[in-house]
Amino acid sequence: MPRTPQQNALIRDKRRTKILLKTLKLFAIKGFDEVTIDAISTESGCSHGLVYHYFEKKEDIFNALFELQREDYNETLFPRIMSTTAGGLAGLKVACDHYERLYNADKTQLYFLKVNATRDYTTYTAIKTLNGESPFKTLVTLLNQAIANGEMLECDVEAKARLFLDLVVGIIDRLLSAEEKEREIKPGALFEFIRK
Repeated sequence: MPRTPQQNALIRDKRRTKILLKTLKLFAIKGFDEVTIDAISTESGCSHGLVYHYFEKKEDIFNALFELQREDYNETLFPRIMSTTAGGLAGLKVACDHYERLYNADKTQLYFLKVNATRDYTTYTAIKTLNGESPFKTLVTLLNQAIANGEMLECDVEAKARLFLDLVVGIIDRLLSAEEKEREIKPGALFEFIRK
């Protein structure tokens, strides 16, 4: 008995979602630049042609992941608007609180958090514009505001923002491989780190 149009649509949606989530994992582990369509098709268990049926380029997959994140994993989006509205040290506190909540995140959420945290270091080869916010650029803005407001001492803000995101990525990597009992952090630890 042939499938109904609704059954075909459901199958297409499942395949597309599988490709997206498998690619998310690859982007989180290898970074955008290192992931190839070949790796995506292998990880997804489908042909190159099927990947290209749904997505023209890697950037299209990245942008579709951003839309999926906005719709279904909104809590993992970097709080750029809230951070910049608060500004300076208060905005940095908002950003740190966001990352401290990651200790309760599942693997998919952690993958989204890692892709966002590393986007400025692993997307040099992007041909099309990538959707989403840059935590790095927001952190640089907030650090500059905090220094201008006299809330922090002068520092190399880009180096500090990179160091902070490297710390976050290290924490995410540890959480991805950690047992549940190892998922603890002293509240405020990230904020203490960044404001010094």
